Amino acid sequence: MLTSRRGEKDKTPLDLRDHPRYEVDLAVAYSGDQVVGRGVVVNISRGGCGIKADATIPIGTFLELSVDLPPPRPPLHIDLAVVRWSLGKKFGLDFLQVHPDQETQLRRFLKSL
Repeated sequence: MLTSRRGEKDKTPLDLRDHPRYEVDLAVAYSGDQVVGRGVVVNISRGGCGIKADATIPIGTFLELSVDLPPPRPPLHIDLAVVRWSLGKKFGLDFLQVHPDQETQLRRFLKSL
């Protein structure tokens, strides 16, 4: 068992994150300077997400995202995210720039989970 930054006992390293992550299955389109692709968001939080993709994306790559939220919600747009870890065709992102109305949409979506 691990101890989080808040001194709480945790069972997994995911619990050490600043924001709780929620398991999801959402289509995503991403693009960057030299990469364009599609994948599935497998977990999401206010601060980032995990993606299973159709390609390997290197750590440090900057991406823009469009995540298909369940209807009737419109797609969620993330202006800028950076790849923090990558393992095969899976990678984790930190959200760096999110427009305030998109942040509100993300919070409402997470609250519904």
